[in-house]
Amino acid sequence: MGVEATSPSEYHFRKELLLDLTRAGRPIVDMDKEKVTEVEIDLFEFAGRGEAVPHAKTYRVRIDGETVKVDTSHPTGEALLAKVGKRPCAFELIEEFTHHDNDVVEPNEEVNLRKHGLKGFITAHKEIVTIFINNDPYKIERGERTVAQILQKVGKTPDGYVLLEEKGGPPLPVPPNVPVKICGCEVFFTQPQSGGSS
Repeated sequence: MGVEATSPSEYHFRKELLLDLTRAGRPIVDMDKEKVTEVEIDLFEFAGRGEAVPHAKTYRVRIDGETVKVDTSHPTGEALLAKVGKRPCAFELIEEFTHHDNDVVEPNEEVNLRKHGLKGFITAHKEIVTIFINNDPYKIERGERTVAQILQKVGKTPDGYVLLEEKGGPPLPVPPNVPVKICGCEVFFTQPQSGGSS
C-alpha cells in the first residue's frame, strides 16, 4: 500500500523531503514500501534500549570494544574478524547478547546484525589453530611445537626435509632444534634436505 503522488509538484516535494532527511542523517521514509530506514545504526545503543534494530545503510558494531562500520546487515564471521585485523585460522568470533548466552560464529556463517539483543562481538584465540604447509591447511594445537611435529602433519621428518617459514618475506629455514611458536595462520613450506632422501 504505497502513497502515490497526485501531481508532479507533489512528487517533486516528496523527493526533496527524502533528500533533506538523508542530508540531516535522520530516518528516511520509503514512501513506496512504507518502511523506515536509518542511515547509520549503533547496535550497542539499540540492544541497551531493548529496541528492534531497523534496516540501515551502515551499522556501527563493537568488536572487542572497538567500533567498526559494516555496510551490510548480514556479514560473515570472517568479514567481521577482518574489520579488527584478525583471521579465522587463529581466532573465533563470538556474538554477545544482552539477555542470553553468547554464540560462536563460524567463519562462513552469515550474522544477522538486526538480531534482537545483539550488542556486539568479542574474539577469542583458538586452542586448535590452522597453519598452512605447502599451501594446504592443517590443524594443530597452539603453543610451542617442534619442527618434527610440524613436518609430521605432511608425513615428513627432519631427517629428510627442511621446514621453511614465511614471515613477510621469502621462506627461511627453521632450525630443527628450536621450538616454533604457533599462534595460528603461520605459513610453512617443506624442502628435501640436500643429499637427503625424499
